Amino acid sequence: MTTTGRKQLVFFAALWIVAFFLNFFWESLHGLLFVDHPAMEAASYVPMMLEMASYDAVAVLGLYLFVALVFRSLLRENTVSHTVLFSLVAIIAAAVGEYAAVRILHAWAYLPSMPTVSGIGLLPLMQLAVTGVVSIFVAGKLSSENAD
Repeated sequence: MTTTGRKQLVFFAALWIVAFFLNFFWESLHGLLFVDHPAMEAASYVPMMLEMASYDAVAVLGLYLFVALVFRSLLRENTVSHTVLFSLVAIIAAAVGEYAAVRILHAWAYLPSMPTVSGIGLLPLMQLAVTGVVSIFVAGKLSSENAD
């Protein structure tokens, strides 16, 4: 395998793994600010958090690939412009998803303790941007260290 191929493999594997674990942690903590979640038994709550973390990790990959397409660079350097675009796109994606889930589909609701912005939970709104930027940074470091 070429150095570039190995670097890509390590990067994308690390990106998904890091994004999954960060989102599992984030989902598990902010899940306590949703109606019905605090009362759920672990046998139901943990599989639901694993599922949500998997979707979030795939979303981080998709958002990364979108930004890579915009900048025409699959393995890019972490520059301010890349990070800003990724964050903006992630916040827009989260806003659309949360709005649809809460306002249109009524799939879930927030407890009064969830801070909101225009009726959308602040923590879900920030989640993909924060976990995505951290995941990209960590995956970039890991792929650079393992390139040789």
